[in-house]
Amino acid sequence: STCLGGCFGSCLATGCCKLASSGSVSSARASRFVLIWLQVFVAALAVLISHTAEQWLPWSCGKLDTVGMGGVGICGCRSSDTEKCWSDQMIYRAEAAGTVVFLALLFMALSGCAEGASRSYSVAKFMAVVLLIFISLFIPNQLWAGFGSIATATSAIFLIAQSLLLIDFGYTWNETWYNNALEARRREIGPKGYRMWVGAMLLASAALILGSIFVSIYLYSVFEDGSGRAVNVCAMILSLVFLVVSISAWCEHGALLTSGVVMAYTVWLVCESLAVLPHGKPLDLPSWAGLTLCSLSLLSTAAGAWSQPEAPAASGAGAASSASAGSNPEGLIAAAAEAGEASAAATQEAESGHS
Repeated sequence: STCLGGCFGSCLATGCCKLASSGSVSSARASRFVLIWLQVFVAALAVLISHTAEQWLPWSCGKLDTVGMGGVGICGCRSSDTEKCWSDQMIYRAEAAGTVVFLALLFMALSGCAEGASRSYSVAKFMAVVLLIFISLFIPNQLWAGFGSIATATSAIFLIAQSLLLIDFGYTWNETWYNNALEARRREIGPKGYRMWVGAMLLASAALILGSIFVSIYLYSVFEDGSGRAVNVCAMILSLVFLVVSISAWCEHGALLTSGVVMAYTVWLVCESLAVLPHGKPLDLPSWAGLTLCSLSLLSTAAGAWSQPEAPAASGAGAASSASAGSNPEGLIAAAAEAGEASAAATQEAESGHS
């Protein structure tokens, strides 16, 4: 059995090394999608292991008890609210692992290795996340609780990136439907198709704007806290003012549908602020709401990556210039920022569960 175990271990190690060295991509678009799917993988893995922690961690910690290591790392949660502690700590560890991988890629990109960091060893990036999570299980919980607090505080930075993605989504939505309206007017004799697309744009805009106003009024009536009401009223007044400005002739690139998307996002930010009220009863936000918004951000990023045209192949001196352009780390930096947004979103969800 010892011989068979040694052979199996050697084969497994060789297979893992071969697997880690595979997955190279040859285009900038493919490398963007690898980074996007890496972020999706980290977020999905964090949700999975946090919801199943109670099923496998007690057995693992019990085995560590037999060798006198029952209080090491994640097993220290057994001295407090076990289920809640395990769930939060697994989210912190998974998101920290993803953050470390993206920061390593960012460091390589800034060091002049953007080509290799973005296009080589795609499978190894996913395996590194799993390996780092396993190692983190033996590190004290206080470190990961600190990471969660820092990520929650710095998540405000990534709200800016998320708002830019949603604004881009709103403009893309508006332009797509308006182009469909113009195409329908060119193809048809009557204005029926054109009016249908324009009517759909107005209906979607009205739904977003009126829905935002209704939710704001509801929050104002439910939460009697003065600071919460002040945030709600100020946000809604500013949203309405900017909405009017955006559809006026003074704003050249304004759009009603895009303004409706921004107003809906503003109401969501108000809900998030009410969920972390320091006193009184905070708003109980469902976990699926934040995950849905994060998914929309990812879809917007994926759509942007797909819509960007590939650079044409060059030869000779042109190939050298194209290779130097390919090592531009801007795309990798943007993906790293997007990864930080997902990490902050997941850790903020865990922190709000504490309050």
